[in-house]
Amino acid sequence: MKRKIIDLLIEWKDNVINQKERKPILLTGAKGVGKTFLAYDFAKSFFEHITYLNFEQDKSLSTSLLRYFPSKKEEPLHNNRILILDEILSSAEMVSSILHLQASGAFPYILAISSSPIPKEHRQRFQTLPIDPMEFDEFLIATGNEWYIEVIMNHFNSDKKIPDIVHKELLTLFHLYLQIGGMPAAINEYINMSSLINVPEQHQNLIGSYHDFIVRDNPESDALKMNQVFDCIPLQLLKTNKKFQYKLIRKGTTHAMYQGAIQKLNERSYTIPCRKICSEELSDSNAFFSGDSAEDASNMNFKLYLADTGLLYTKLTEEIGKDRHAADEKLSTNRKKALLENYMAQALQARGYPFAFWESDSMAKIDFIIPKEGHLLPIEIHCSDNTRSKSISVFRQKCDIPYAVKISSRNFDYFNQIKYIPYYAAFCI
Repeated sequence: MKRKIIDLLIEWKDNVINQKERKPILLTGAKGVGKTFLAYDFAKSFFEHITYLNFEQDKSLSTSLLRYFPSKKEEPLHNNRILILDEILSSAEMVSSILHLQASGAFPYILAISSSPIPKEHRQRFQTLPIDPMEFDEFLIATGNEWYIEVIMNHFNSDKKIPDIVHKELLTLFHLYLQIGGMPAAINEYINMSSLINVPEQHQNLIGSYHDFIVRDNPESDALKMNQVFDCIPLQLLKTNKKFQYKLIRKGTTHAMYQGAIQKLNERSYTIPCRKICSEELSDSNAFFSGDSAEDASNMNFKLYLADTGLLYTKLTEEIGKDRHAADEKLSTNRKKALLENYMAQALQARGYPFAFWESDSMAKIDFIIPKEGHLLPIEIHCSDNTRSKSISVFRQKCDIPYAVKISSRNFDYFNQIKYIPYYAAFCI
């Protein structure tokens, strides 16, 4: 499956050849996003000699690579040799060994992979590339619909409507993507079977592995809390007000009790946080998005999304299946809004945007706000082609913005300083 980030790996390789870059690459991201496949596929395409070590599968591997490889420079295979280190340990000794081994010239190309958070002081010594679930445009490529991408991008830039027949086809593909999500294993299962029948099983396997890794890598008390938070996210997002509420975990829980668990889930990319930006912070939004405010774990006003919309779709289907009122129209609308918000958070994160949400005394709500081209860009998500809302107007009274975005099932358009974007074009923002 073609991933857009492969271009950055090629750029890194070329920079090493031209001695513009000497840092090893570090691929980070949740389990199941395709880090190992991407690394090996890249290596097979550009290198003759590949050495692969998996620290998760082989427990006998030492934290020091220098026991296995000589520190002196060996025969020059500079442009044909790469070392792939899967699930590296985040110890200072491991990082030091990697850097020493690269400096020796034995492996000028070293590609490390980690699903666990690397301390910042170590992370800065790598060229870090976060890997996210596949975006909708990558899904189109994987399913043989690549030609749609240029069409979407052209109409996004021109704000001209796509022909209705194409628009409907793309909405159908988008709703398919909501069910499958961006995890390569789920997409591959759909492609191989030409059916959704086994996709929920792929999701359940991945969710189960998340639980297992949480238990394996954390003290018992922390693991219990992390799994409780992870499992309650569908219930949180089924609410009309999707801000995280601790009482949905169990009665009597507090922010202080679960703050660390939530922070660990975010660090491991199992969840995506979206903090609230207050009206007072809009005037100094650069400080909010570039500083620690947007990631402040003590901030109790936040939403929490799953790393992948497909995982959420399967978990929501289970939750609604338990509810005898599942056919209720309000529940159905909340389910759709939950999926669309999760999709948008996933898309914005993949695009590298910091984001937040905003509320004004319950009068107005903006689902997402991102910094773009020196301004704030408010983004509203709508569950149909009905995009009427006073929230943008209220927000304009608080903050001067060049335009706003409304994402819905309606076709491309632009008027009254509002850019209307179909769901399937979120990757263009």
